[in-house]
Amino acid sequence: MQYLRPTEIRVRTFRRKRQGYDPGQVHEFLSIIADALSGRMRLNPDHVQTVRFAAVPNGYDPRQVDELLHLLEFQVRNGIVPPTGLSTGEDLATRKIPRSSTGYDRVEVDAFLARAAANLDGRGAMTSTEVRNTRFSTTSGLLGRGYQVQAVDALLDDLEQELRFRGR
Repeated sequence: MQYLRPTEIRVRTFRRKRQGYDPGQVHEFLSIIADALSGRMRLNPDHVQTVRFAAVPNGYDPRQVDELLHLLEFQVRNGIVPPTGLSTGEDLATRKIPRSSTGYDRVEVDAFLARAAANLDGRGAMTSTEVRNTRFSTTSGLLGRGYQVQAVDALLDDLEQELRFRGR
């Protein structure tokens, strides 16, 4: 059985059906589950079993969503969260972030990630809360000096989770 990390849960999509679950409601609930697994909040596993979504035209395939929820209920109930893969600063440094003409300012992101890498190696006192509250400037399309927002946010989710598991 392959378990999902919070970052994978947040970006999950499903096949569309003529009549299916409301995608907005599904993503909102998946975000809650991801927050619970990353330690940001508590979630009663029974709520995962009993959640209901509105049926809408061109919605998500109910069978696929229900299968995922079954797996996620098991993860929440048993506190199973796969490792982030960020044990060391080198692990963080080797993660490639796609560039974009717009997005987060690369200079700011690179500086923050350098600090975070040092922290993972025991040289610093960065906390999970600091990672969660970090904000970056965005770039305009004219300069082309950005990182893809979703990729940076996913990396920050993993970093926050790693620090939370380390008790910081």
